[in-house]
Amino acid sequence: MTITVSWNGGTAGVSYTFKITVNKPGGVGSAWTTISRLANSTGGQSVAFTYPNPASAWTLVSGTVNTDFEGTYGVTVDKTAPNPVAAGVATTTFTVKHDISVAITSPSPNVNFYRGSTVTITASLTDASGLKITSGSALASTPKSTLGLTQTSSPGAYSAQYQIQLGDTLGNWNLTVSATMPGGNYGSSTIYVTILPAQLIVSSLATFNAQGNPTADFSPGDSLYATFRIAYSSSGFLQQGSFDLQVRDPSGTSVANLLAIYDPNRDLFYDPSGFQISSSDPAGAWELIVPTNSLNDSYGNVGPSSSVTYRFQIHQPQSTSSVISPVYFALAALAIGGGLGATVVARQFNKVKTPFDDLFKLTGGAIQAPSAVMISGDSGSGTTTMALQLLHKDLVAGKYCGLLSYDAFPAEIKRRMRDMGWDITPYLENGHLAILDIYSALAGVEGTTIREPTDFTEISIQTTHMIEKAKGPITLLLDSVTPMFNSATTKDCINFLQVIAAKVKNSGGIFIFTATKGSIPEEARLKIESLADGVIELSLVKRAKSLTRFLMVKKISGRQISSMETEFEIVTGKGIVLVKQRLPLGFLAKK
Repeated sequence: MTITVSWNGGTAGVSYTFKITVNKPGGVGSAWTTISRLANSTGGQSVAFTYPNPASAWTLVSGTVNTDFEGTYGVTVDKTAPNPVAAGVATTTFTVKHDISVAITSPSPNVNFYRGSTVTITASLTDASGLKITSGSALASTPKSTLGLTQTSSPGAYSAQYQIQLGDTLGNWNLTVSATMPGGNYGSSTIYVTILPAQLIVSSLATFNAQGNPTADFSPGDSLYATFRIAYSSSGFLQQGSFDLQVRDPSGTSVANLLAIYDPNRDLFYDPSGFQISSSDPAGAWELIVPTNSLNDSYGNVGPSSSVTYRFQIHQPQSTSSVISPVYFALAALAIGGGLGATVVARQFNKVKTPFDDLFKLTGGAIQAPSAVMISGDSGSGTTTMALQLLHKDLVAGKYCGLLSYDAFPAEIKRRMRDMGWDITPYLENGHLAILDIYSALAGVEGTTIREPTDFTEISIQTTHMIEKAKGPITLLLDSVTPMFNSATTKDCINFLQVIAAKVKNSGGIFIFTATKGSIPEEARLKIESLADGVIELSLVKRAKSLTRFLMVKKISGRQISSMETEFEIVTGKGIVLVKQRLPLGFLAKK
């Protein structure tokens, strides 16, 4: 505290002495000091000094020389020279307060947090004079205890992170930050936030036969077994409990419940009893269903937010006579005896278009996490369309997805997918889909997140953020690797793909990347294929005046696949549809 004593009306050149006494609140202490100064030409003077420092300048009467008590301090000035002396020629007071101003800058008040999420708590501390406090300490209240905040590089700012526990009490969290500083000063501030239950998310739902082979096709006498994992929306997986899966026939009727229990050795849930396929079961598309909010851990966290559906096929044997219409025999006879023109007609009539999901009959079942899948093909063969269709399929299934775009602007991607009947706008808005625009850097657009398309370090960091923000395992698409190999060394490109694949698979997700044949050195292509868990190859074949697309599944790790070359088409509003023969007539096969 700076105290200034001023006087006037005295005699010029005469020395004036004053005794200043400071009395602490409630009589708990007192101390005095003296000042002497010559009056100036007008008979006045002004002197400033401080209390309580320096302590050597003050004579202690009682208590301590310090501003260590809160309240009003009295200051009295006595004139001791020259004569006549005069007591109490001036008085004043000053007030000592304990207050520290605490402002919680993060999180914002009245926001919602899910169990398992991490909250950054930051507070700004200032003293009674509005100065930033750099020598204090701060504690934040958590749902179960307190958390010490650490001073940051910003003066007066103290911060720490708290991960909300899966068992923390739901509802209001009265978040209080209490601060202290030397001298007994203190202060606090409180905001209110809300803790919501974590969502339980079903991932990697798959079916297997009795031999343990992944498959979605079953016949009478087969046994179906299901496995899946349950992820928390924040992070981590549920590792206890038992849950029912509904089995529904093609009419939508629930015909059985499969009890799934946790297997700690495989870190997943499975049903040990299985579902036996009988000859009386109707053929067609069946479903495994995890109903909405049918999952519940011991803390009251529930899920899934919407029912999860997995489709599988049951096939029943049929006699040839019941399947093959006499029309087909007529067509076969026509093709045999009618020459080339009739054969062409027969071949075209023999084709039937089947849904995109029939791809999974070739891959031995749906693509399961964790895995990395390479889709390569001729330019224009449809690698991007297939990759985007796989991505959209996972979005519809409720999974979190990301896209590293090397080949198009985000707006162009949205248009392409909309043309195929896949509107991704709702998924971008609700956070289920994130797009990292790398193409803009290739095109020379300034002010984008990624400034250099070959800055693999920054792209890797952004990918990590994308994975961390996903509330569960992520399906990540990189489309395509071709510009990378055109701009960076082969070694750097392969290392980057290995890093991204490891990040995604470590999170329990699926990494899909596309490549154009001929754009990658052959040695590098073989290296990448050996690192991938799955490889699907597309081709574009010219015949007469038309182009025909074909796909072939080269490998899927741990799966019994069909490597048969299969024709497909890209249909506006639908995407990829497979083309198969109605009759497996060898003479109608492509040459």
